Amino acid sequence: MEPDVSIETSCMIRIAVLPIGPISPAHFRDYASMLFRHHKIELSTISSFYTEHQKSPFTHQPWDSGSLRCKFMIGGSPPSPWEDFQSNRKILAVIGICHCPSSPDLGHVIEEFSVACKGYSSSLVQRCFAFCPGDSQLPFDDLENEELLLGGTRPKTL
Repeated sequence: MEPDVSIETSCMIRIAVLPIGPISPAHFRDYASMLFRHHKIELSTISSFYTEHQKSPFTHQPWDSGSLRCKFMIGGSPPSPWEDFQSNRKILAVIGICHCPSSPDLGHVIEEFSVACKGYSSSLVQRCFAFCPGDSQLPFDDLENEELLLGGTRPKTL
């Protein structure tokens, strides 16, 4: 049996969290800790995107008491040879974390993130969060790229 396997691991959504660009381990750890607070999302806080006339595969979900559980894989994880047989082993999302003062060229950040995401063929969603953008980076206007999200907040520990 694997060391990190329990009855709950099979119900968790695996999300790879990757450092993008030159980012110090302290900054990466602080930014990643913002994600960890969201390891459990109550279904009552979200709504189904299906309308009444559509046949929803989620009609029997306990929307008032259920939850989504996420397992953040820091630094990513190699693909499991068992993921075709055990879908809970698939990485379903990739989150990149970038520290803008260390990465002035956001175009290069997008390219690096795209290359990093190619290693996760099973991922359905990819987003890169860029923290602490400078004044010259704020008018970043790549409308075709929805993967890069600029944030102005700093972790409280910095």
